[in-house]
Order: sequence, then structure tokens, then C-alpha cells
Amino acid sequence: MKMRLVFLILGATFLFVTCTQYREIQPTRTRNLQPSEVAAYHPPITLNIGWVPYQDQKLVKTGKNEWKIVKTEAGKQGAVPFILVNYADSKDTVFLDMNMDNAMLGKLIKHSLMTQEPIKRPFTEFFEVASCQKCHPAEVKVDFDK
Repeated sequence: MKMRLVFLILGATFLFVTCTQYREIQPTRTRNLQPSEVAAYHPPITLNIGWVPYQDQKLVKTGKNEWKIVKTEAGKQGAVPFILVNYADSKDTVFLDMNMDNAMLGKLIKHSLMTQEPIKRPFTEFFEVASCQKCHPAEVKVDFDK
């Protein structure tokens, strides 16, 4: 009998606590998008892979405090890939290393596409100019880390 009373009190407490936690639902704004009816486009960004030739070199000591750069092996040459970023309205090309972090590369491209600002070094200054807040209204909270 005591166990039933304890379970009844616990059940009533649980119902009271969970039912009082419900809040009134706030109406939200919704949009109906039609991707097939694009109204405008931003200028395109072209990404290409470019191969830049190189020849290995080394530093050789020629005197007490003298050094010179010489080719390591005569005739041995290679090529290093770079990502080339070109903008339709500009003749400037930005070279991005292939070992760049994927998240950073995606963020650079996304910010450049959305704000129409060309990617420039240093990237910290580029992100200040190509800020998401430039386009979004002040009341829209933007998660910059995603």
C-alpha cells in the first residue's frame, strides 16, 4: 500500500513538472522557395587547377659567412598544383595552396560568392570586408562558424 502511494505521488509530481514546462508556441516566418525561378545571379567565380613548375634548390656555403643557392640535380624538374581563383570582372588571379584546410577553402569561396568581394590576403582582413553581416539585416543572427 505504501509503495502505491509513493508511485502515485511520484507520478503526480512528474506530470506537474513536465506539463508546466510547455511554453506557448511562437509563430515563425516561413518562405516558399521556387529554385526554378531564379531572379538574379551574382557574377561567377572560376576555379581552376594550375601546375607551377619548380626545380629543387639548396643552400651551399661558399665562404665563412657566404652562401649561394644552387640546383640540387641538374635537369630534374617538377610541378606543384595550385587552385587559381578568377573573377569575371577582374584580371587578377588568387593562388591558393592545395594543402589549405577544406573548411577554410569552403569559407573563402562561400563568403566571396555571397558578398561578391574577391578573395584577398591576408584572409583575416578579407573576412572583415566580406562579412555576412554586410548582407543580412541586423535582426538576423548569423552563425559564422558553419
